[in-house]
Amino acid sequence: MNTELLSATELVALIRDRKLGSLELLDAQLARIDEHNGAINAVVAMDVEGARAAARAADDAPPDRRGTLHGLPITIKDSWEVAGMPATCGFPELADHVPTRDAEPVALLRAAGAIPFGKTNVPFAAADHQSYNPVYGTTSNPWDLSRTPGGSSGGPAAAVAAGFTSLELGSDIAGSIRIPSHFCGIFGHKPSFGLVPRGGHVPPAPHRLTQGPLSVAGPMARSALDLELALDVLVAASQRDRRAWSVRVPPSRHERLRDFRVALWADDEHFSLDSRCRDAIHGYAEDLRGLGVQVDETARPEIDVAASDDLYVATLFSVHTSQLPEDLLAHFVAVGEADDDPRGYPARVAKAIRLTAHGHWELVEQQLQLQAAWTHFFEGYDLVLCPIQPTVAFAHDHSGEGPGHTAQYERRTMVDGESVPYLHAMQWTGLITIADLPATAIPTGRLVEGMPVGLQAAGPWLEDRTPLRFAQLAERELGGYRVPATLTV
Repeated sequence: MNTELLSATELVALIRDRKLGSLELLDAQLARIDEHNGAINAVVAMDVEGARAAARAADDAPPDRRGTLHGLPITIKDSWEVAGMPATCGFPELADHVPTRDAEPVALLRAAGAIPFGKTNVPFAAADHQSYNPVYGTTSNPWDLSRTPGGSSGGPAAAVAAGFTSLELGSDIAGSIRIPSHFCGIFGHKPSFGLVPRGGHVPPAPHRLTQGPLSVAGPMARSALDLELALDVLVAASQRDRRAWSVRVPPSRHERLRDFRVALWADDEHFSLDSRCRDAIHGYAEDLRGLGVQVDETARPEIDVAASDDLYVATLFSVHTSQLPEDLLAHFVAVGEADDDPRGYPARVAKAIRLTAHGHWELVEQQLQLQAAWTHFFEGYDLVLCPIQPTVAFAHDHSGEGPGHTAQYERRTMVDGESVPYLHAMQWTGLITIADLPATAIPTGRLVEGMPVGLQAAGPWLEDRTPLRFAQLAERELGGYRVPATLTV
């Protein structure tokens, strides 16, 4: 039995029934990391002895002391603090930052019995759709080592796809769970904003308490069942609020695949998308139709898509730049003022930096109005299926000069022979993020250039079980994760 490629749900059941030891599983995962991680560079730090001690204790624990994830060894994205392991988020100045306590979602996973044993790679400051940084170097995609696994949860996605771990904790503000899941052919879930506590994520800087909008913590796995298994553990009030508040996610709207009212949004004049990826998504929709699912290709929420994108960019970069020094902010503004295109990214980022308090509250009102339009849409539909990123995983591209995201201004992506801005990577995910909606990344089972194509199933706010259940039912009928061709089973 090749245990390290089983799902987390299967592994937890085997450990519970004493058919597999926690230490036995950990050692199998460590052996697979030894075999393949040198080429992929997904796992960048480990606490092997601490994990082995925890696994031995898990194997000896009585049944009444076994949680939902009892004895399951897992890796954690390096932007999350884990006691006893580095938490750098790619910052050289944090290379020696070893927290003494877990981030809030990590603590929830550990309390449920999971055993964090390693950290996985991210971009510098978790602010790119590729995973490379001055501390740990570059992570490669296990499907094709010449390509990126995505970012910012690129190390987590590569680790899951390669069989180094069955479950990961990612974070997502600009598609950081969904894009790597799409690039690596796995499942991932961006929860509704506010469902999962976020304390202990870097950025912001360690020990800062401010948590901005949009960003969420969520699971990544090889099976959609595992996403809900983990989410049931992760959903909680923040540690500060737990004395009075509790959280309950309602059940899925439907339990049969053919009962879901599905909208397909796979084209838009404002957003880029490779026609081959579009064809793959339409092919998946045809598979759903063959199973009796009614898929509407014309239904859309009553929103201004360009305005939604502008709102997302303004909100995102007001968060990304909130802790930067004044001289760096002035540089970003100067770069933006030299941009002749008012809808170019340099100009829009500069505008976000110059926001006044009054301007900020206007963004809040616009977001609430947008969310109301989506709420109305979900009165008639249960899900919207849409792309995650304009292309499949692309070749490593570390080009560009300048501080922060300004290097990314210089990069371009080829979409159907047209050169488009690199930052178009966050258009489709931003459409969902700015509305605070839950979205599950689902592999379509189709390849473009030998690389997997995924899509996101977005559902109503706080109704995370609806896209999750849809993903589970679709996986049962159509399949999902496939072992990357470059790896041995």
